[in-house]
Amino acid sequence: MNLDPAVARRNQLVTVAMVFSVFTGFAFVIPFLPLYVRELGIEEPEAAALWAGVLIGVSPLLAGFLAPVWGRLADRHGHKSIAVKALVAYVALLALCSVVARVEQLLALRVGLGLFGGLGPLGLAMAAAQAPREDTGRAVGLVQAAQILSAAIGPFAGGVLADAIGMRRTFLVAAAVCAVTLLLVLLLYTETGRPRAHTRETSAGGFRSVVVIPGLLTLLVVLFGVNFIGRSFTPILPLHLQDLGIPTGRLASATGILISVYSIAAAASATLLGRASRSRSPRRLLLLTLVGGAPIVASMALVPSYGAFLALAVLGGLVGGGTLTLCYTIGGLMVPQDTRTTAFGFFSGAALFGGAISPSVAGLLAHASLRGIYWLDAIVYLVLAVVLVRGRPRGEASPPAAA
Repeated sequence: MNLDPAVARRNQLVTVAMVFSVFTGFAFVIPFLPLYVRELGIEEPEAAALWAGVLIGVSPLLAGFLAPVWGRLADRHGHKSIAVKALVAYVALLALCSVVARVEQLLALRVGLGLFGGLGPLGLAMAAAQAPREDTGRAVGLVQAAQILSAAIGPFAGGVLADAIGMRRTFLVAAAVCAVTLLLVLLLYTETGRPRAHTRETSAGGFRSVVVIPGLLTLLVVLFGVNFIGRSFTPILPLHLQDLGIPTGRLASATGILISVYSIAAAASATLLGRASRSRSPRRLLLLTLVGGAPIVASMALVPSYGAFLALAVLGGLVGGGTLTLCYTIGGLMVPQDTRTTAFGFFSGAALFGGAISPSVAGLLAHASLRGIYWLDAIVYLVLAVVLVRGRPRGEASPPAAA
């Protein structure tokens, strides 16, 4: 399908803006749910921590289960139609979060956000659909960079908002951000695909045609492991930094600086490796990042100072930030155009599962060894490298060299 270059370019920009603004809006409130739980009457620290963990984890867990379903719906009905429905749901659910009176009501709304949590894989597929096949990596890299940067900017902005106007009004600001994004998609995104008519056979065939792709299982395992590593540090970071000598009064700011620096490096990595995949094998690049990531995370368990840990965080972001981009690029090159969004649903689902369980694993491991998660992550990196090498489909072609 030949797309008007101007329309394709505008659609890509709208998609990147959509992903950045929506995930930034989510990041306004997610880090501060433990505080909101206390505001809703759960005062006991252990109970508040338990509720906060459930509230934070339930949405990505449900989104992981349903990502392939949302992808299939987008293949069938069109990207724009599904994006609009998801954005309308986000606006309504985030606004309702501002008026809840009980933590159980907040849980129900977080479940709702998980049920409509297909915008991540949809954004990847929307960007990839506008790009020539050999340019898939660059398009995916831009979307990944937008999502990563939202994690660097959103918590800081959300903290400022929560202190200035309170948590309830911060939910309203997040809803307003999604409302503006909804208007942006309605007015500026042009549907370029031709949705397929739905029959029972095409629905079953869409899932089946993705599941039988050679190398799919290997890619799902790597996606699960890569996001497991990427999400595993957060629960133990403040405790680790305290162990490195950071005073209690500076722990929050030191942790925030570390996460922001890592996120900026990771966003740069996603963009650069996405572009590099135009002329180099994305599978070979991915193998290099997996092998290179192992000694970096292992070294995090050994450094004696915050400065050294910060330097390793930059290296970790530069090496590991592009791994998901390369995985999605490989996946985008593996699947046919008419089931690409369904496939991205499977890819994103595997990544979401990895990210959903890793904080719990890190927390449990911290009872035995505070720095044990870094050794586990190093082992996972090496195992993923072996899986990637052994699971390469025969006859897989490398991307053509860029002109």
